[in-house]
Amino acid sequence: MAQKAKEEANKRLHDVSQANDEVLNQVVPLRVKIIDLEEAAKTSEAQQKKLENQCIDREQTLGKTEAALEGKTSECSRRAAENATLQAKVQELMVALASKEQEMTTQAANFKVVEEKLNEEAATGFVDGFAEALVQTACANPGIDVSGCSPLNEVVDGKIVPLEASEE
Repeated sequence: MAQKAKEEANKRLHDVSQANDEVLNQVVPLRVKIIDLEEAAKTSEAQQKKLENQCIDREQTLGKTEAALEGKTSECSRRAAENATLQAKVQELMVALASKEQEMTTQAANFKVVEEKLNEEAATGFVDGFAEALVQTACANPGIDVSGCSPLNEVVDGKIVPLEASEE
C-alpha cells in the first residue's frame, strides 16, 4: 500500500508538475503582454503629457494672438476715426480753398478794373500835362509852331516822327 500511495503521490506530483508547467507556459506570455502593455502605457502617458503641453502652448499662443488682434483692431478703429476726422478737415479746407479762390478771382477782377482806371488816369494826366507844356512853350516863345507836337510823336535824328514809324 505504501508503494501504491507513493506511486499515486508521484503521479499526482507529476500531474501537478505538468499542470504547473502548463500554467507557467500560459503565465510567461501573459507577463510579456503585461510588460508590453506597461511600456505602451508609459509611452501613451508620455504622448498624453506631450499633447497636454502642446495644448497649453497653443492656448498661450492663442491668448497672445487674440490680445495682439484686439490691439490691432483697437488701433485700426482709432486710425479709422482719425481718418474720418482728417477727411472732414480736408472737406473744410476744400470749402475754404474754393472760397479763397472765388475771393481771389473777385479781387483779380477788381484789380483789373482799378488798373485800367489808373492807366486811363495816367494817360489822361500825361496828355493833359503834355498839352499844358505846349501851352507854356507857346506862351514863353510867341510865334513858335507847336502844331506838329503830339504825345504820340518822338524825335528821331532831329526830326519829329510818329511813334509807330520809329518802332518798325
